[in-house]
Amino acid sequence: MPRAVDVTTSSPLQLKRGVQFGYGVVTACYMATGITALAVAGYFLSEHSSPKRETIVTTNVIKSLFVAGSFIILVSFVGIIGVLAPLKRKKWLVAYICLQVLTIIVETGVGIWLWSRTLDINDLYGFNWRSLWSDEMKMSYQDDYKCCGYLNPHDSPVLSSDSCRNADASSFGCTLFVHNFALDSLSYIYTYVFSFVFVDVVAMLSGMVVLTIRNDEERLRWSRANSIFKSMKGGHGGFAAKDDDHIYRNNYEDSYAWMTPNALTTYSR
Repeated sequence: MPRAVDVTTSSPLQLKRGVQFGYGVVTACYMATGITALAVAGYFLSEHSSPKRETIVTTNVIKSLFVAGSFIILVSFVGIIGVLAPLKRKKWLVAYICLQVLTIIVETGVGIWLWSRTLDINDLYGFNWRSLWSDEMKMSYQDDYKCCGYLNPHDSPVLSSDSCRNADASSFGCTLFVHNFALDSLSYIYTYVFSFVFVDVVAMLSGMVVLTIRNDEERLRWSRANSIFKSMKGGHGGFAAKDDDHIYRNNYEDSYAWMTPNALTTYSR
């Protein structure tokens, strides 16, 4: 079976171009999700902030996007550092996969939480309107949709709004508009979150593939080195001597360079 590494190079381990390309594309997509989170946070925290948007996505949530985006970019660099020297940087690859798992768990939890908020919009946003939202937030709905109060003009209205000052028997509350805005906004958000989870899963799998290739190559080189030492030691029984095995392991851990295919072929001669 063909190996997924370049066996002609003098470097400790060089992945084949197809593996490198696939891993690079997936890692770039993963990093792009972090950059997107930072861009969205920056967009809303700039001049595009509005009281109506803050009723759905609060400032604290937007700030948390900065943390999430920065974390994703940091994890991407961990994966890049690990893949540059897989044999020597196994811990980096393991850390990359573990951090990916953590990211997937957190993002999946956030996505489910956002989706669950769409199941009880009436009670949730009715409570928010009556108890939590400022007059400025309520007026953003009343002025935009020419409504007054939540269920009706007598349900926690902001009387200074034009739509409430001119309220009569035909006036209506803002319930429907709040529901539609919340449902549309939350649907977009949790859809993007779950799409990020999909990218995270693919990135984690690509890291696992590289780690598997790295482990297989390490075992192959250990086996090849073991055979060479046995042939050189002849009747001494290869690695039967404990001291010889200890010396070999120390040399192996100190440097992988001599264990390249070319070096082993030359050494065996």
